[in-house]
Amino acid sequence: MVIKLRPYRIVITFVVICMIVLLDCRMAKAMEETAYGYSEVSLSDLRWEFLEIYRQKKEVIKYRDIGEADWPLVDSVQLIYNKHYQDNPNSLPVPYCTYNAKGNFYAEVLDKDHSCLLLVYDGMSENGKCYLFVAEEEHYDVDGTKLDNTSLREFYAVNLEEGKVYEAHKTTWGGAEAEEYRKATRE
Repeated sequence: MVIKLRPYRIVITFVVICMIVLLDCRMAKAMEETAYGYSEVSLSDLRWEFLEIYRQKKEVIKYRDIGEADWPLVDSVQLIYNKHYQDNPNSLPVPYCTYNAKGNFYAEVLDKDHSCLLLVYDGMSENGKCYLFVAEEEHYDVDGTKLDNTSLREFYAVNLEEGKVYEAHKTTWGGAEAEEYRKATRE
């Protein structure tokens, strides 16, 4: 038995199928907490906002699989870079943020002939207000092989809420920090 559909039935069937597919493809709604409770925001809006923030940050800083949770670290590195390293003739055009083999966050900011300067994330301050970084200079021989004599150059505390960078003015793990650094970190 052969069923012949008239052309308008084929068109109507096609339109109905397309509408069903479009309805299923609509983005789910996400609940976003606001000061007044919850409001509905479509996931597509959230994704576009996320994508726009990512594009803006990518223009400022190089990324290599930096997770969204680590963006405060990227912002902290950018503040340190802007204050201390961007005018250095050996500085990279932008900090290069990544992770080491152990999953620890760091950023390369200077590249000299036989060394490079890294800002290594060292945790949160005791008062929970500052991200702590250690400026380490890694040394290389003429063949580019890393040497075992990494130097500590500075310790930084970054308060993102205030947009301030505090220097400890020390080059060893022990020792006293600057008064301003101690007040900012309460360490």
